[in-house]
Amino acid sequence: MKIGIFGKSGSGKTTVANFFAERGFLHINLDRIGKEVVSIYPEITAEIICKFGKEYVTEEGIDRKKLGALVFGNKNELEKLNGIFFRYITAEAEKAMGSNENCIVEGAILFESGLNKRMDWIIYVRTDHKTAVDRIIKREGITEEQAELRVNAQSKYDKLEKKADFIIETNGGVTELTDKIRAIFSELKI
Repeated sequence: MKIGIFGKSGSGKTTVANFFAERGFLHINLDRIGKEVVSIYPEITAEIICKFGKEYVTEEGIDRKKLGALVFGNKNELEKLNGIFFRYITAEAEKAMGSNENCIVEGAILFESGLNKRMDWIIYVRTDHKTAVDRIIKREGITEEQAELRVNAQSKYDKLEKKADFIIETNGGVTELTDKIRAIFSELKI
């Protein structure tokens, strides 16, 4: 069974995916793959320099914070960046899925990458705006303004909610979330 999880940054996708991983599902995290593909495909860095400029690449690699500040405030720039990364992320996710029977594929870009077409079930994870912003600030160490831009840039995912088989709200506590996931496990006979 292949299950896709999507939602905005800070919604709690990884927390939900971890419940499935604890049940033996292979956890494929598209955000993690997005960070790893740069070392696998050096041409990504060359494309970033070509499309955005040398100032977004340091000796250590792509300056993700600086690039994020640019793209999450500008739809056209975000689409340019996505155009560079999506094909590599999709290729690596496909490799990771391979012949594995039970996979949980987690990532905001599930639909944009086209990986949703490979899923048997789709779960949309959502939380209120303030909680998402607070989670991103804590996790990424960025400013509130940068976190707001990221969440706002991902408002398009709200429109995809109706394409999900299940919707999980993550505003409550761990016990409430566990109960919601158990209900999905029961329905899917996991």
